[in-house]
Amino acid sequence: MGYSVQNKYICKLIYTASCMLILIGCVNQNITSPLVKTTKVEGRRYAKEVDEQSPFKTVEIPWIEAGELIKERNPSFISASTSYSEALIGKPLVGELTREVKTTVAESIGSIFDIDNLVSTFKKPSFEIPKQIVSISRLKDVNHEVKKDAWEDAGKSIDAELQMRKVEVQLHRLMRTGQLIDREMLNASRAPKLDPDSVNTDPKFPGALAAWQASLKSERSNWLTEVRDLFDAEYHDVRFIPDDSGLPTYRNADNPDLGKWKRWCHLGRSKELISQLTKSHTDNKPTLPGTAFVTKSLKQMVNKKDGPVPIVRKTDSVRKEVRTLIQSWRSMKETQEQADLLEEMSGDLPILTQGEIKARQKIFQLRKAEIRYVSVVWLLDEDCWQNS
Repeated sequence: MGYSVQNKYICKLIYTASCMLILIGCVNQNITSPLVKTTKVEGRRYAKEVDEQSPFKTVEIPWIEAGELIKERNPSFISASTSYSEALIGKPLVGELTREVKTTVAESIGSIFDIDNLVSTFKKPSFEIPKQIVSISRLKDVNHEVKKDAWEDAGKSIDAELQMRKVEVQLHRLMRTGQLIDREMLNASRAPKLDPDSVNTDPKFPGALAAWQASLKSERSNWLTEVRDLFDAEYHDVRFIPDDSGLPTYRNADNPDLGKWKRWCHLGRSKELISQLTKSHTDNKPTLPGTAFVTKSLKQMVNKKDGPVPIVRKTDSVRKEVRTLIQSWRSMKETQEQADLLEEMSGDLPILTQGEIKARQKIFQLRKAEIRYVSVVWLLDEDCWQNS
């Protein structure tokens, strides 16, 4: 009898242990299976990223493809794009605010109405307002509904748009600079080997040429580091292939109308107007939020026939912006003219003397400066971003 009980007890222990082993096996399987799948996914992502960063070969990227790739790889652009989407998607009121402020800033209405007619529009129902300033009426009407967070989101969307534009300007600056460096490196490599025993050979020429080639190599190394940082990738080397997608050089543009509201400094003016409307909304909540400020601002925008042209923004802000634009344009054109003249004088012949090395060095510095100045103009020129 005792032996039978003992056997039953042992059988129960064995059964329990078996169940536990099966259960542990199932648990381990449940844990291991997702872990294996995750590891495989991460492994593929890692391998793909290594391949994309091309650590052992030169990557050739057409300019138009670089413009798309930057949207996928640059952290600042991705962050700004996310902020832009969060500020606008699912928020039709914010989108309307942003569009109307941009439209209001862009339209020069002084030639259409005098000051009294414009101010009187704010006392009329929207349907009575002339079609020429329908966007202003919409801005007024939407201001009745707007909440402070909607104005803040509109401001965020403009900030994000500016940040994305800055990244794209940086990319185009690097593409132009890379093209310039590669051109000068090729030109320096074309210099023939001179006979050191010849009486016509300048003994200092080989050393000067080697120093110039080393300088260009250093320039390209620094350039490549900046490209890597921009794309967040450890490329072995990069060659950008020029195409028609590049931003303009303005080399054939002599006297553009820098006073055109629709073209120059548009986003900056929109950003400041939204900032001031946001403050006005907070300060004037008991009455029609923002309407008093809009009225005052638009009064300033209109040109009186017998008086000076007031400005909607603070004078010092506008003055600084205009000076930056004019200075950059003037410096850009001056460097273009000097570089064009030197290039015409030196031609496309191989370098043979120290004087020619100095000429190429001067051209290189002028073209680098030109790219720096044109980058400022790109950021402010709305014509560059019509289809972006």
